[in-house]
Amino acid sequence: MRKIILTLALFGAFFFTTNTVSAKGIIIYSTGQKIDAVQELPEDVIINDEHVNLGVMYEQFSIFWIPVWNYGEVQYVLINDKETTYYDLTEEDIEILKTEFNVDVPKKAMIGFWNRTGGKIIWGVVALVVIYGLWSRKNNEKGSEEVETPQQEA
Repeated sequence: MRKIILTLALFGAFFFTTNTVSAKGIIIYSTGQKIDAVQELPEDVIINDEHVNLGVMYEQFSIFWIPVWNYGEVQYVLINDKETTYYDLTEEDIEILKTEFNVDVPKKAMIGFWNRTGGKIIWGVVALVVIYGLWSRKNNEKGSEEVETPQQEA
């Protein structure tokens, strides 16, 4: 009998104690310059005793490391192997890369697929899932309201 009373007392204590919990959402976002290496250059392309590769530089806004929007001018740069330093390129520098080092440099600098389009696809799918979830919840609530309860005859 003592065990039953003790168990009921502990069980009741769980229901009569209150804990207030609040949480604030955290959204991780970034904005600013982004540089991606797009083409490896020959080993003899060296600046300041470091080998460099061809890259593109642009501005990007991302949420949770998924790109949302690219803005600003997309331009070619040279970036070292560690991707810590970049060097601006002029039209003359690009011509030197083409002639002296036999590097095929496209006329227009292009951002890679993931940074250009991939993030938009991911965020579009997330938006569709959220809309579908809200829509199905709304339909489920309507369906439960429309169910008639049987009435007893007097």
